This record gives sequence, structure tokens and C-alpha cells, in this order.
Amino acid sequence: MERAFSSEVDALLDRATALLRAGEIVGVPTETVYGLAADSTNPAAVTRLFERKRRAFSHPVSLLCASARMAFGLLTDLPESAVRLAERFWPGPLTMILRKRPEAVLDLLTAGLPFVGVRVPDHPLTLALLKRFGGPLATSSANRSGHISPTTAAAVRREFGEEISLVLDGGPCCVGVESTVISLALPRALLVRQGGVPREFLEEEIGSLDCETDHERPQPALGRLRQSYALRTPLILIQAPGEVPLSERREAGLLAWGPCQDGFAIARSLSPSSRLEEAAANLFSQLRELDESGLNRIYAMLAPNHGLGRAINERLRKGANVSASPNNHGNQTQARRPASPSSSGS
Repeated sequence: MERAFSSEVDALLDRATALLRAGEIVGVPTETVYGLAADSTNPAAVTRLFERKRRAFSHPVSLLCASARMAFGLLTDLPESAVRLAERFWPGPLTMILRKRPEAVLDLLTAGLPFVGVRVPDHPLTLALLKRFGGPLATSSANRSGHISPTTAAAVRREFGEEISLVLDGGPCCVGVESTVISLALPRALLVRQGGVPREFLEEEIGSLDCETDHERPQPALGRLRQSYALRTPLILIQAPGEVPLSERREAGLLAWGPCQDGFAIARSLSPSSRLEEAAANLFSQLRELDESGLNRIYAMLAPNHGLGRAINERLRKGANVSASPNNHGNQTQARRPASPSSSGS
């Protein structure tokens, strides 16, 4: 049963549904980050989604679904592990890559690959939109490829302006990092991207996971983190603010884990109380704020490397152009200014 909304929100949902059916792009909230949504059965709409994102057609996008039943109807050779994960984590921040039914999913969405990523989001507005629309929506994070993923409707509007017909404002995203991506299309489950569901929780349900590395890629997969977050400001990873000389703090920003330190031009704490859930929810908005503040550099402390902390650290390392190797935790003091954003996926 669909949740009851005010008449104003009801009208917005009706408008969003009509726009999607007309082949337009709509910005939608999820618990992870905001996304761009398009009718997954309309090739022109899907093409428009790739063009708005400036995303290469060789990089697949995923599907948001109103329910596990809708998602599984797009798939074939469904493993029992997928059903178990769906029962525990959907709606929620988990994308599963599975073998698609060719007649149910456009090749344009998946770069011609036989796999597709599917997810049931945990946000009342987008779930209501999916139910009204009556089918899956092609989605990707609502940022240009290479930019920071948005966690507010205002950030989406700043990114795209008039290029997007409508952005549904569902408030700040409560998870704040993208979904975990797991591939179940091979004999062994493969963790493709750390995200809103910690690896430990998945392994509790289906056993140990293989982890994709830069040197071991058994299949082209949705959601791989490349140089995904091209900040204008150099980002340098530190273990503690004490590593930064006082003379270098006056024109620099600090993204802290726990309490902030004095002496920086701007200091923001991912979580003053050192809670990983709060830190993840604040990550992209605080990175965006610091990047737009005219600083000469940003120093960022890595979070504890467990649970959601792994997802936070993975994104900080990408923003700093630092390898996500576990041996690199907190020991980088150099950062390069990123090259122009590529068309790699978000």
C-alpha cells in the first residue's frame, strides 16, 4: 500500500510520472545519494540519461525497482543467495548484478553485457514514484561523471540546472554514500564496490566474498570506482591533524573524523561523536562544501577501516587519487590535482 502524501507532494509525483513516461529525466532521492531516473524501456530516454551524465555508453547503469518481485522479473538464472540478500537488505543500499532476461532489459543500459544491476531503494518518495510509474527506472547518481555524488536536491539543481525537468526533494540522504555493489553472476559472489551495506553484513548472510581489484576483473561490472570524484582542490589524506604544520593551515580546510582542530581556514567533522553512520551521511556534502570554498588544499582524516568506514575511506582515496590498497591506510601525504573528469561511471 502506497504511503499517503500531502496534495502538493501527490501532484509532484504525478508530474514526475508523466515526465518519465514522456521520455524526460527526473532527479530522485534515495537513501544513498540522489539519482537521475529515466524510463528504462525507452531508448531515447536512456540515451538522454547518458548524455546528461556525460557518461560513456560502455559504462552500464543500474535499475531501480519498486520491489524484489519487480527486480527478479527482469532476471534469469536467479541464485538462492540473491533471494536471501533481497529478503534482508531490500529496500536498502545494496545493488546486485545478475544475469538479465534479454527481452526485459535494453542492451543500451548494460553496454550489451548479459548482466544488469538492480536495487530496491529505501526512500518513500522514490518507492511511490516507482509504483506509480509501474516499472523499473534506469538510474545513475545525479552528478556529471567524475563529480561528487549529490546528497541534497539543491546539489542536483546546481549540477544540472535547466537540463533536468524536475528534481523531487526528499531531504538530505540518510546513508550518504552509494550502494554496495555485489555481483552474483559468477560461481562465487564478488564485491564490486563498498557502500551502504558493510561487507561483514553480506558475509553473515551468504558467506565469504571475493573482492574485485584493479588487476583482477573477471567481468565488466557496474559500479566500479575509478577516478570518480574529481575535486578542484587538492585532497591530502592524513591520520591526524597534527601532521599538518600550523603555517599550512591558514589557507587549508580540514575534514576531520571526530572533533575538529583549530588553525584551519575551514574545519568540518564527518562525525563529532565518531559514528560511522553520521560520517557517511555527511561525507559528500562536506567534501562539496570544502571544494567550493576557495581553499588551496583539503586535508582529510580517514575513518576507522571497518563497516561503513571502508566505504568512506574508499571514496576519500579516490578523491585524493590514492590507491585503495589496504596497505595505504592513512599514510599518504601527497596528492595530485586530478585531471579533467572522465566519462567513467559514478
